[in-house]
Amino acid sequence: MSDLLILLDKDIKRCEDVLKMNNYLEIVIAVEELFDKYKGSIKDIGSDNDRVWNYSKKDLENIMNKLKLHRDKFINEYNESRINSSVNLKIMIDSTKDEIKNSKTLSKEKIQEVLDLLNSIEKISNEKISIDEKWIKLRLYMNLLSKEDVSIACKIINITNIILNN
Repeated sequence: MSDLLILLDKDIKRCEDVLKMNNYLEIVIAVEELFDKYKGSIKDIGSDNDRVWNYSKKDLENIMNKLKLHRDKFINEYNESRINSSVNLKIMIDSTKDEIKNSKTLSKEKIQEVLDLLNSIEKISNEKISIDEKWIKLRLYMNLLSKEDVSIACKIINITNIILNN
């Protein structure tokens, strides 16, 4: 994601700089290069008519606006997916806790132990740290899971996977 945003921001900045310079040749070069670069990935960014080397500031402004719209759309989609992942993670943790609380096969001590484990994992998921740091913290719980029932271990491993992929 960050590579695309960096690229889009760089090209938007280029458009702004070329527009400030107001150099016709630079405008034409920028328009041609940006058309070629984004014609397959951004809808309607190509030339409206088949003009070649006959562009104006308005053409570059249009490209810049389309790049900004594409960047904003991309950011919004990314943020929505992050929100949905967070909501799904919360639902998954809560449903796992409910299943464990309602378990007929686990002792009260074991239920509390697994709930404490889930609470600790949930706290790690809410920390604003890098994935590597989360993995270091979560890895400690992977050893504990090897001693758990397969159904409990699978659910917690799935939760851990979601945490690391967010």
